[in-house]
Amino acid sequence: MNKAWIVFRREYINAVRKPTFLLSTFAVPLSIVIFYGVSILASLNVEKENYTLISTRNETAEIVSRIQNEEGLTFEVSDLPADSLRARASRDKSVIVLTLSPAVLEKNSGTITLESDQNISQIVVGRIERRVKDASEAYKREKAGISAEQLAASKLEIDTRTQRLSGKQGSETLAFIMGYVMFFLMYMLVAVYGSMLMQSVIEEKSSRVVEVMVSSLKPFQLLLGKILAISAVALTQMAIWGLSLVIFLGVASVFLVGKIDPSTLQQPGVDVAAQQSMIQQAMVQIINFNWLPILLTFPIYFLGGFFIYGSLLAAVGSAVDNIQDAQQFTFPIMLPLFITIALINNIVQNPNSGISWAFSMIPFFSPMAMTTRLAMSEVPVWEVLLSLGLLIGGFLGCVWLAARIYRTGILMYGKKPKWSELIRWVTYRQ
Repeated sequence: MNKAWIVFRREYINAVRKPTFLLSTFAVPLSIVIFYGVSILASLNVEKENYTLISTRNETAEIVSRIQNEEGLTFEVSDLPADSLRARASRDKSVIVLTLSPAVLEKNSGTITLESDQNISQIVVGRIERRVKDASEAYKREKAGISAEQLAASKLEIDTRTQRLSGKQGSETLAFIMGYVMFFLMYMLVAVYGSMLMQSVIEEKSSRVVEVMVSSLKPFQLLLGKILAISAVALTQMAIWGLSLVIFLGVASVFLVGKIDPSTLQQPGVDVAAQQSMIQQAMVQIINFNWLPILLTFPIYFLGGFFIYGSLLAAVGSAVDNIQDAQQFTFPIMLPLFITIALINNIVQNPNSGISWAFSMIPFFSPMAMTTRLAMSEVPVWEVLLSLGLLIGGFLGCVWLAARIYRTGILMYGKKPKWSELIRWVTYRQ
């Protein structure tokens, strides 16, 4: 282990000193801060639009006269003909000619025509539509003799919540998102850091440095040191990103709470109050979500999954002379990741099914499958321990297998190996 530690220290220091690592580590949080910072500053300084909507007096004036004004929108009924109103709108960009089809008086559908000398944003259009709908409902209630109180009493609003017997409030949507987050993190690690590990092996093989290294330590020690070093680099980078995110959210919550107008963040066709309610419910679900099992087991699954795929990619790197020759071997190694994303929906819909249980025990799938199950349901402790034990065993087995390929592959030059040769290398005696 002392020799593996020497390899670990050398690989880790070289990796974190590279300009690419520093650029990717600090450029990502900086770009996020700049993006959201500009968005927040822009939302604090939104120039609000003020419009006057005028409708000629006709049969639909009964509805227009009931439209309630709000900030930035003023509704009027004019005795002037429509052509005069259009002429006024062509001179004044803040004036919009509002025309309602007669169908809005009796039917549940109708047409709203907005005529203006400039383009009208979708947010403003959505606000106008809601005001017209409210006025139409008020007109039809009065005509039918139904008061607003009677209508409110007849409406049923249902707030469905899932509750586990442990007392923790569940969120299937959040668990579904967490499943995909786990897949993204695992795929990113394999794609980025696995490629980094494979590239490092190929470079050492090309420079013949590795021939000197294997003369003083075993291939298993060399591979173990490299894998631990690259995984430590990955954790270092993600820790920096996580800390940057926490600092950014903390600063934003201290200085910006209560200073952003919700209407500036409003989505077209969504009521401000409804949007605020959805945000509050989402925050409550995030706070009440049972994060403890994920936080305790995620680092182990995170590292175990990377060790498995990283060791196999390192073995591929030792068997080839360049990245192009490695392509034929990388796809079969990455295939379990693609299979997992196809199974995420099945695991989320039934986390305790036989398929979910089986894939949460197989080391190639368990980092994502078991994390998703932990987010969705209360997984027995013995299942988690069994899954972790199999994951650790799978990691050690893959490193052992990769080391046997590594010891032969690093000394082979000028020949593209085949799968049959890799299998034969595993059976060679040292």
